[in-house]
Amino acid sequence: MTWNTRWIFAASVALFVCSATGLVWGGISDERSPTFLGTEQPRVGMHNDLPGISFEENYKRFGFDSEVFRAAMKGLEMKEDDATLTNVSSEGRMSKLEEGRLDMVVASFSITPERMKVIDFAGPYATTYQGFLVGPEGAGIKELSDLSGKIVCSWEGSTSEEVLRRFELADIEARTLLDASDCVQQLREGKADAVFTDQMILHGFADLHTADGLRVVPGLTIGGPQHWGIGLPKGHRTDCLRLREIVKDYVTGSQWKDDFKAWLPGIPAQDPAWIGDYRPSPAAIDARSCRDSIP
Repeated sequence: MTWNTRWIFAASVALFVCSATGLVWGGISDERSPTFLGTEQPRVGMHNDLPGISFEENYKRFGFDSEVFRAAMKGLEMKEDDATLTNVSSEGRMSKLEEGRLDMVVASFSITPERMKVIDFAGPYATTYQGFLVGPEGAGIKELSDLSGKIVCSWEGSTSEEVLRRFELADIEARTLLDASDCVQQLREGKADAVFTDQMILHGFADLHTADGLRVVPGLTIGGPQHWGIGLPKGHRTDCLRLREIVKDYVTGSQWKDDFKAWLPGIPAQDPAWIGDYRPSPAAIDARSCRDSIP
């Protein structure tokens, strides 16, 4: 064996050893940063106009959904700053996930059988019914018949919009606007008689506008419960299952209760059984997470 041959052989062995031990030539470690959905910087869509739920002030995110996002990132062993946060409307949640413009959506996103066919969910992390927000002029509204002839507002892309369509025949004038803030503004200006959507969202607005006399009508709900989950694109079932367990740990722990009370104080004040009403069970999370349909 010549000197050149021995040198080439030795270099080849060294390169093989470095590769086998996870090193690259030069002795630099090849340790990788945590990834989720194949990226180190997931793009996350969130609302920015829902008080108590998800809102933005001075370039910082606040609200219950923001706490869910933080719990998810912590469970994924990623930093909050690793994610690229972007505002998303209710109407844009599905399309942006389907088109690959977002990797994850944490935006009061109701899990439905129709949506499960197109995207995946991890959750629910909260369960809420749909109800009505009224102003001082709505003091007499206590049941559905009291809304006869009234203007009831909801917004595009929400399950509330779909539900309201069914009640137009019941002499309720359903009005659909662009987003929640538009509906609440019309209520405050007397251009709408009520706002209809998930009660968790309504309580956030009621807490913010107590001086205006806004309140959630107690005991008046329509339809079944809404199950909020984290939306993900299809094709990442392993990561989805990982996130499911993170959501489950968060929901069953004490932090969920603390976060809920901190951001939505009106609910515990009105509902003594709020934990049982709003906290999903582990079985409910298993039944709706990372599936194409509810078993």
